[in-house]
Amino acid sequence: MERMTKIRLILFWAKFAAVLFTLPTAAQSLSQHQADLDTYLKTLSDNNKIMTAVYVTENGVPRYEHYAGLASVEDNSPISAQTRFRIGSVTKTFTAVLIMQLIENKKLSLDTKLDQFYPAIPNSAQINIKHLLSHRSGIFNYTNDPDYTSFMTTPQTEEQLVSRIREYQPEFSPGSKHKYSNSNYALLGFIIESLHDKPLKEIINKKITQPLDLNSTYYGNSIEIEENEASTYRHNGHWIKQPETHMSVPHGAGAIVSTAKDTNQFFTALFGGKLISSDSLSTMMKLEDGYGLGMTAAPFGEKKFYGHFGGIDGFVSAAGYNTEDGLNITVLSNALNYNFNDVLIAVLKTMYGLSIDIPDFSAKPITLSEKILSSFEGKYASTQVPIKIRFWVENGRLMSQGEGQGALPLTAYSETEFRFDPAGIVINFDKPSASSSQSNGFILSQGGGKYDFKRQ
Repeated sequence: MERMTKIRLILFWAKFAAVLFTLPTAAQSLSQHQADLDTYLKTLSDNNKIMTAVYVTENGVPRYEHYAGLASVEDNSPISAQTRFRIGSVTKTFTAVLIMQLIENKKLSLDTKLDQFYPAIPNSAQINIKHLLSHRSGIFNYTNDPDYTSFMTTPQTEEQLVSRIREYQPEFSPGSKHKYSNSNYALLGFIIESLHDKPLKEIINKKITQPLDLNSTYYGNSIEIEENEASTYRHNGHWIKQPETHMSVPHGAGAIVSTAKDTNQFFTALFGGKLISSDSLSTMMKLEDGYGLGMTAAPFGEKKFYGHFGGIDGFVSAAGYNTEDGLNITVLSNALNYNFNDVLIAVLKTMYGLSIDIPDFSAKPITLSEKILSSFEGKYASTQVPIKIRFWVENGRLMSQGEGQGALPLTAYSETEFRFDPAGIVINFDKPSASSSQSNGFILSQGGGKYDFKRQ
């Protein structure tokens, strides 16, 4: 969920990261490529870059799985096929399916207005169910509330969350544009509960997980290591356990816990017609401004994967299904110190028989004096991207912050090279001039692009 993840994955990466790649000709056997992917993921895990579960099927047939890292650092419990992760906004696809089921049963329609349920919410007479599903309602995202961190770890009732949501000023007229908002799916979750007269956790079980025999998928609660649930971490020299969002807060926007296999099987069932009709699925898949109804699409060369990305606390997830060849990719992580998009590309390249490069982590971080670090302080701008970046020294470390974004701690690898591995960012500063003792600019490298910044 947006704002629920503590990891700032991106500097220039879009909300729904497009996995872009041009497909070359395969040379090695698929088994050799899969062995290379094993090495790739193990290398990342061994170097504290990721803890993850990867599960891939083709038309429902298992093709690849890999488990790396620890479900609990404190207990030294390894991630396995049974490990359950918070999947964040991948929950939205589940919620959208429940809504489509209600529509098929004539309990609701895409045109049903929000004022039938919450008349006090501004513009509720103009907002319909489709607007909520497609993030076109104009309702402010409650996880972007400045006070969000003050209530994210405590239980929230429907009344409390709806009370917050109705106090926000609309961001735009319903239907006029797309803007991602967790408020939409929290409200959809409550609407589902109202129409079923049951808690969402029971409805998920009855309508999705029980019929599909997904025994490790459910509406989450406090993390229980003894129940094979993973804790979540961020990396700052070592893995640091993260606070847990109380699952009543994301609700229909991000409260589901699942294994990689179960999540994968859910998407196989969805695209196999076991949950909703083909017409309903087609409606969900129609994209406008890059988003459909509870799903987006990520391209890989000329191929397209329908699904969702997720993030909550330190958990990150991606699930995507290619309707043309039935390839179904699920990657779940409870700890990330690397560019998640690079991991997804490595998995996709492998499954299409393409070579991947094993990263080299032989270069080690170094410690620089505050005198050297201070030579990079200041604000920089580029003619290539519409964003200015500020640098400053804090607690002996160089920090960076793009306008309107969170601060990123940088790690030094030389007197001029700094990295932020979770987003695959490498910054190479010009050497400070003798006259001013300040660097005049830098090259930022990310995702194959290079961006030239100059001191302002």
